[in-house]
Amino acid sequence: MKLKKLFHSAVQHGIDADPRGRKTVEKLLKKQKDGAAKLSGTDKELFDEERLWNPYSDSRVINGTGEEDIKTLMVGIDIETAEILVADRLREHGEKIDALMLHHPEGRALGDLEKVMPLQVDMLALVGVPVNQSENYLRPRMDRVARAVHADNLFATERVAELLGFPAFNTHTPADNLVWKFIEKTVCGREFDDLGEILNALLDITEYKYYAKKGIPPIIANGSKGSRPGRVVATEFTGGTNGPEEFLEAQASAGVGTILSMHVTEKSLEKAKEKHVNMIQCSHMASDAIGMNLMLDLLSKEEKNLKTIDVSGFVRVKRK
Repeated sequence: MKLKKLFHSAVQHGIDADPRGRKTVEKLLKKQKDGAAKLSGTDKELFDEERLWNPYSDSRVINGTGEEDIKTLMVGIDIETAEILVADRLREHGEKIDALMLHHPEGRALGDLEKVMPLQVDMLALVGVPVNQSENYLRPRMDRVARAVHADNLFATERVAELLGFPAFNTHTPADNLVWKFIEKTVCGREFDDLGEILNALLDITEYKYYAKKGIPPIIANGSKGSRPGRVVATEFTGGTNGPEEFLEAQASAGVGTILSMHVTEKSLEKAKEKHVNMIQCSHMASDAIGMNLMLDLLSKEEKNLKTIDVSGFVRVKRK
């Protein structure tokens, strides 16, 4: 499969699992196209053509023409200079590596991270938070993320991939959408007597058990094993990065009792204690690995001979 087709398929799978639904996402893409058609001058010159078909600003081909044939991927949660040098050494020893598949964004995908965050508004609407509230809470957080990322050295990894001749792409929100949908279905959709039972359910998932054996199990950040969970949601699994702590208060008002999260910020934890909302930190790297595995399972249906070399926190788990 060509790189551009592989990446295009990954984006489509992300749309299929998007909390907003495909119809809403396609409506947003149409607005982008209509707006782009009206641009002129410098605005038209600087417009990112990717936005006409890819709704995920934090996911893109970082290096490559798109015409490369892909059968073997080096896959990592984070792939930076060190991992690319490892790929180069493996190549010297005869290992075939057609492209690098990252989860966390690099290059412009990282620079545009905040632009994917409005997805969180629709995700919270699913649990009863009014969109007018969450939109107003989210904007200052988006601005802080944009300012922070703007100061980063964004293109170091991209340049090393160019110099060493490795096509590379990342799937951040598309994979996060998949793990969000998976956790909502396999965990949040069940009845539990207490938080201890939720921990056990998480440990039945291969990636969480793998990390637990390495000393990083799912943990209760607020509450106890005997705490009754109430309504359980997974509202901190997709949407670019953590939302503002005000989101937690809004969810408490909407009747949420327990939030499953990839990682819990200290400000959110303080608000959780204040509002008596249970929080379970499910392990960031394990959660990302689940999303990437679900994505690779789908891509493997299209490219039957797809192989992976696992690095940087990723462990391949195949599901039917």
